[in-house]
Amino acid sequence: MSLFARLQALLSAHPSAPAPDASRTPAASAAPQATSAPVEADTASAPPVCTRYLPAGQVVVREGDPGHSMFVVLEGRVAVLRGSDNGVNTEVGRLGAGEFFGELALLTGTQRTATIVTVEDAVLLELTQAGVRELGKDYGVKGEQMQVTARERLLADALRSNPLIAALPPDVQHDLGDAFVPCTVPAGETLLTRGQPGDALYVLIRGQCEVFHTHGDGRQSAYPKLEEGALFGEISLLRSRLATATVRTVTPCTLLKLERDVFKKAFLGQPDLRGALVRLGLERLRHTMEVMGEPR
Repeated sequence: MSLFARLQALLSAHPSAPAPDASRTPAASAAPQATSAPVEADTASAPPVCTRYLPAGQVVVREGDPGHSMFVVLEGRVAVLRGSDNGVNTEVGRLGAGEFFGELALLTGTQRTATIVTVEDAVLLELTQAGVRELGKDYGVKGEQMQVTARERLLADALRSNPLIAALPPDVQHDLGDAFVPCTVPAGETLLTRGQPGDALYVLIRGQCEVFHTHGDGRQSAYPKLEEGALFGEISLLRSRLATATVRTVTPCTLLKLERDVFKKAFLGQPDLRGALVRLGLERLRHTMEVMGEPR
């Protein structure tokens, strides 16, 4: 039995709302506006499995919010929206029957990386952590499968915006997807400190970080801000050097983190990845020398 068929069986076993009005006409599929409040359950008392019948234009989850559940689209379609610096949401995709979303925040503890809005009348299955466990117990839908999908989507985000990772061989990309650990960091958090050893390689999935060099007299020289898709921390990781600049989050950020020990054990001998990181590190070292006003 397919995953979707199993979920349909689970839906029939957990009726939680009246059937939608069949006389309603689906709304036109123009780009939706994320103006309503999200419908996601936010309490520990929420049922593990809940069927939601939602009208067109309803916000299901909002980017930046914590995630308490995941959703499966049973009928209708939803749009995936991403915010920009000017506060305008841009549609980056749509999901239809049999597809699911929200598993990333639920299973990894990160914040929502997109806003989801219905583009027509839709029926969604909402699952909390307990609901995911129930799927595994009663219907054979393993939590590990959801974890794999969450990692794949994170890596897809990195591939879309980071040419260094996109250029790696598929087998190296797959191994990276398994090794990276997702994390959410609040605004104002220091990820790397100049003069201190770095402990990891980072890929910035959502958010913005500032980078600056502090001179001996206390002056600060700023580098360009790190935007979505940026990779950093490679200099300390590869060359066993102290960090050459300080990196601090400007907004809440979702990142992929590759610990130093994992990198050394699994990836240090990968010539494609190592070569790409060395080239990136050398370019940044040259930039650092320019900022510091020191000879190369």
